[in-house]
Order: sequence, then C-alpha cells, then structure tokens
Amino acid sequence: MKRVLLAIVGAGALAVGVGAMSDATQSRPDEVRKGSNTTIEFTVSVREYRRGEAAGAQALWTVCSATVRGDVSPSPIVHGNAWIGSVSPSLGVHGQKRLVGCLEDATLDRVIGAVRTVRPG
Repeated sequence: MKRVLLAIVGAGALAVGVGAMSDATQSRPDEVRKGSNTTIEFTVSVREYRRGEAAGAQALWTVCSATVRGDVSPSPIVHGNAWIGSVSPSLGVHGQKRLVGCLEDATLDRVIGAVRTVRPG
C-alpha cells in the first residue's frame, strides 16, 4: 500500500514539474505595433573563417532572424565596425530576448556575435 501511494505521489510531482518546465520555456507572443520597427546593432568576430567578416555577419543574421516574426531585413548593413539589421513590426520583450540570445549564443563555427544596441522604434 505504501508503494502504491508513493508511486502516485511521485507521478503527481513529476507531472507538476514537467508542466512548470514547459510553461517556463515556451515561446510567448508579443504585442504587434504596426508601423514600428526594431534595429539591432551587433558586432561579429571571426577566427579563421574563410569567407570573411561580412559572410559571417550574414550567416549569423540569417540564422538568428529566423527566431522572430515579422519582416526581417534580408542582410545586415555595415555601420562602422558593426552590423545593423532590422525587424518590422517592432519586437516585444520576448522577441528581443530570443534574437539577442541567438546573436550572442548561436553556435556557428568560427563566428561570434555581440549585440551593442537594440532600438525599438
């Protein structure tokens, strides 16, 4: 009897834990503000990347911009020693976190990104 009760309590605790984990990690929609956009300025460091910094920035932008909804600039433009991409309509808090997290943590061989600024507009 104790084993059955212990198994039921364990299964219930597991179900609650899985439910809490799935709620904490799901993607959440952001409010859409028509006519607005977000610009993201980021730098790229490449190490022994045969195609160069411009191709590294393009590859990183292509991969990471796919994590957000909206009209995404097809290519980042060079701005001094950084790159700028844009998304329209403007990203909300969750979209910004996804995009910035990807640009800074994405695993692309020999390409490392760092976000300088995120400007909602």
